[in-house]
Amino acid sequence: MNEDQQGSPSAWDRLMSAKKAAFGEPAAAEEELTIEELELAIAEAAASAGVPETGMPPRSEVHPVKRSQISRWFYLTLVVLFTGLVIGLLWWGQRLEKLP
Repeated sequence: MNEDQQGSPSAWDRLMSAKKAAFGEPAAAEEELTIEELELAIAEAAASAGVPETGMPPRSEVHPVKRSQISRWFYLTLVVLFTGLVIGLLWWGQRLEKLP
C-alpha cells in the first residue's frame, strides 16, 4: 500500500518520509534505565539548560486551605444578621410604644 493506482504516495507514506527527513532513522532500541539513572539524566539536562533544581514547593503553599476563610465569612455573616435582627426588633418595639 505504498503507492495507490495513480502511482503517487499515500498521505501515510508522505508523513513517514517527512518524519524520517526531520528526525532521521529511529535509533536502535536502547536498554531501559533505572529510576536513579533517569533522575540523574534529568538533573544533568536541567543543569546544562541552566534550570536550577529546587524541587517542588509544599502543597500548602500551592493550594492554601480556604476553610478558615470560609468559616470566618460565615461567622461574620451571622454576627451581621444577629445585629440587624436586634436593631430591627428595637426599632419595631419603639414604633409600637409610640402608638396610641
